[in-house]
Amino acid sequence: MELLTWVENSALGTWVRESPSAWAYSGLISFHAFGLAFVVGLSWAIALRILGFAPGLPLAPMEKLFPVIWIAFWVNAVSGALLVTGTATNDLTNPVFFTKMTFVVLGVVTVWLLKNQVFRDPASLNTRAAAQKARILAAASLACWAGAIVAGRLVEYPVLFGLRKE
Repeated sequence: MELLTWVENSALGTWVRESPSAWAYSGLISFHAFGLAFVVGLSWAIALRILGFAPGLPLAPMEKLFPVIWIAFWVNAVSGALLVTGTATNDLTNPVFFTKMTFVVLGVVTVWLLKNQVFRDPASLNTRAAAQKARILAAASLACWAGAIVAGRLVEYPVLFGLRKE
């Protein structure tokens, strides 16, 4: 706990939490939100297409969305790490935060698997086994990102879970 207190009270943690600069908390949370919108939005678009939505939309060109997903992921990772410095004692002692991070890791894994298995040969989706595996990965991706979003919002309300008294 001493390390978390030190991180939170460091110059960086204090700046993130208390600075009136647009680049501090408000800027970081904005970057985090935009990164999330791109990661989740594009991941969901791909997953929903694999699940059969918008069948007139060809799947293969959607592979071009992955670089945007990865850039947005890194925007989220950096902005999230900086945000945590301002609230380390809350976030890094909160099991809901670790639930969120578990969903994020699983979401990243499912996106990586979709990229490397489904888009390696989109024509293989014409086979029953490959199509079924792709649909399972797509559904898992949707579930992981939904879980990450919900848990991410709940991290800010530790009182709801009896993790901290008001």
